[in-house]
Amino acid sequence: MAVFADESDFEVPDLRSAHVIVIGNEKGGTGKSTLSIHITIALLKAGFRVATIDLDTRQRTLTRFFENRQSWAQTAPWEVELPFHHALDRGSSANVHDNETMEFGAFADAIASVEHAYEFVVIDTPASDSYLMRLAHSLADTLVSPVNDSYIDVDVFSRVHHDRSRRGEIAHYADLVLEARRKRHLVDQGIIDWVLVRNRVASIQSNNSKQIAISLARMSPELQFRPMEGLHDRVIFRELFPIGLTALDPIEEASRGGTLSQSQQSARKEIEALVASLQLPERNAGMAHLQARHVWFERISNFYRNLREDM
Repeated sequence: MAVFADESDFEVPDLRSAHVIVIGNEKGGTGKSTLSIHITIALLKAGFRVATIDLDTRQRTLTRFFENRQSWAQTAPWEVELPFHHALDRGSSANVHDNETMEFGAFADAIASVEHAYEFVVIDTPASDSYLMRLAHSLADTLVSPVNDSYIDVDVFSRVHHDRSRRGEIAHYADLVLEARRKRHLVDQGIIDWVLVRNRVASIQSNNSKQIAISLARMSPELQFRPMEGLHDRVIFRELFPIGLTALDPIEEASRGGTLSQSQQSARKEIEALVASLQLPERNAGMAHLQARHVWFERISNFYRNLREDM
């Protein structure tokens, strides 16, 4: 099944100023908010103007993190970077249609307020299939889908089954993404760069994790995504949440020893490697962000063109 129909799919669209990064997966517990947090902080520390939108109106993990970070910033011994953050409220009406209308309007207003004023917009989505979650996917320039080293997680992308004749069928979440891609192309000729991130990876590689990596590599050409390794399952990511910090922050300045532990150093390098692998528009001397967005579009278009030709 072809995701991109022909060469016209790679015509340069009228790109918006902001590069939209959506963190999404219909499967819960994969670490979407953790990735949203670290990608946002990495972009802020690189000097970009970043806005964040929390679509998870129930859990609000991203919102809680930035509330903690805002509190820490008031007495922090260093300047703490913060994005422009917008958290959507849940509709409180007994009428489902009224709730959807209210939430849609709130999301549209949030996007309109940031898409030209910021260089990046990071959207954290809930682990559920809803019209708002689908809309967010269709707006993505970069879609980051975390997946744990489990065939339960793989099953939302490609059907896992003991019957070989049924194995490999496109599963529900992958179908959602492919539909978002089709809609995005029809609206503005845009491309969604889909990145599957193996997340919460165990420190010691098992045979299972090796098989998951092989499975994702095999799925990549058909579903047209880029597989990559994300973050390991580290205690530091959970320890720093209550104070709104990450391993990218100068936490060594707040520690008694004044130095990073080996685990903290590894976590910092891991986050930096993750963000570099996303291949987002870069900040180059003498190049405006919108121009960098066009360079990004050309590079990603070539990648998917070559991926299609290799099928």
